[in-house]
Amino acid sequence: MSSLTDGRDQMSVGVVPLFPNFERFAAETSLVTKVKGALAAKLPRILGQGSTRAKGLSLPPAPIERRQELAGLMLPGSVSVPETVTSEIAKVRRELDAELQQLSTDEGRRRISVGALRTIKERHGVDMGQDGNHYFAGRLVLTHSKNGRDWAWSITPHYPIIAKIPADVDYVVRAYAETEKIIEGLLLPIDRFERCLDLAWTMARHFSASDDVLIVDVGRMFQIATQDENFWGRPQKQNFRDIPEGAFIANLVQWRRTRPEGHQQFEIVPATLNQALGPNARPFHLPSNPQGTQTRPMIYMRRRKLTT
Repeated sequence: MSSLTDGRDQMSVGVVPLFPNFERFAAETSLVTKVKGALAAKLPRILGQGSTRAKGLSLPPAPIERRQELAGLMLPGSVSVPETVTSEIAKVRRELDAELQQLSTDEGRRRISVGALRTIKERHGVDMGQDGNHYFAGRLVLTHSKNGRDWAWSITPHYPIIAKIPADVDYVVRAYAETEKIIEGLLLPIDRFERCLDLAWTMARHFSASDDVLIVDVGRMFQIATQDENFWGRPQKQNFRDIPEGAFIANLVQWRRTRPEGHQQFEIVPATLNQALGPNARPFHLPSNPQGTQTRPMIYMRRRKLTT
């Protein structure tokens, strides 16, 4: 069954050979040990070894990823390939072309989305649905590339947490759970976030021409502001802790939902049309609805006096 309609059978990678003729040929000829360069990396992925391209997802290459690798395989002329193997590769190419063509359609992408969200609803009990042009599950938005080959779970459609998810229902479902774990690990207590935000704004203000500080610059400085005592005690590269890009938006969204607007120490300024869409635009997209599927471009952070 195609991964486009039901990915459940495809987590059994390694139990039933996906390419029986090619896998038998590779084993009998010790093919992996005979090739070098790009082929040495490609062959293990065809055989289901290694990891999927989706960062943050600890799974082997998805069946569709393995098919793509096999379809593009070019073996050296010195390797004698049996007709059964060449026929199998040709069949994989035909089936893959049809699958990729279906993914490029609205109906093909809808099947991935609906199939994944139904399973997520059953397993996690979160609200799910479609708003505008995007599907959502809980606080996450499901996005995809134009051709439907790469998927992502994002905070609003603009800030992916796990991206490059293959077009496979099971992989999209598993990535949802992992994305939730990642976000929980990124969220700071509100008081600590406010201290980090204050420091990040102050550092960004140093490079700003006015008290209107670009939110994207505050986000860059947030990487520094959230460093632990190891870095501040000895500010060296080896003590710098890598902070995922999604940390700032995840905490900013939580902060805005938790703190009443009058008790937030910064005012967030909407972007003008030119600031949002102009040639040098650097907007920051914040959710404008509870699902996060709709956003409003914002541009500056200004410090303000808190109300008492």
